[in-house]
Amino acid sequence: MKSLGCVLALLVALGATLSMAPFAKAVEAGSWAVTLPRGPLLTTPGRDERTAPLRPPEAHTVGDGHITRVSWRYVTKRPSDVRAWLCHPRRCVEMATRRGGTRALQGLSAQGPFVLRFRRAASRNAPRAGVRIEDLQLIVNYR
Repeated sequence: MKSLGCVLALLVALGATLSMAPFAKAVEAGSWAVTLPRGPLLTTPGRDERTAPLRPPEAHTVGDGHITRVSWRYVTKRPSDVRAWLCHPRRCVEMATRRGGTRALQGLSAQGPFVLRFRRAASRNAPRAGVRIEDLQLIVNYR
C-alpha cells in the first residue's frame, strides 16, 4: 500500500511538471547586445544624426520576446552638448546620460530595430569641430 501511495505521488508530481512545460518557455528571459566602435559624427549643431538600425545578432533568436529593460553606453572624446534618444519603431526615449538604462520600452518587441539618434545643441558657443560618438553599446533584456 505504501508503494502505491509513492507511485501516485510521483505521477501527480510528474503531471504537474509536464503541465507547466508550455509556460516555462513563455517566461524564459534573455538578452542581446550590439557594440559599435564608431557611431555618427555630429558636425552641424541642431541636426540629428542616427545609427544604422540595430537588431539582435543573426545567431541570436529572440522569438516573440518583449523588452523588460534596455541599457546603453556611449562615449565622446571631449565634453559636449550632445542630446541623445533611443528609438524603437513604436516609441523614442531620451537618454539623459551617456550611460544608463530604461524600462520605458517595456512590453515592446525585443526584435527592434533600434536606432540611436544624436544632436548637438544649436548655440553660438559650440565648438566648430565635430563630435564623434564612439564605443556605443546597446543591451536589450527581454522575457
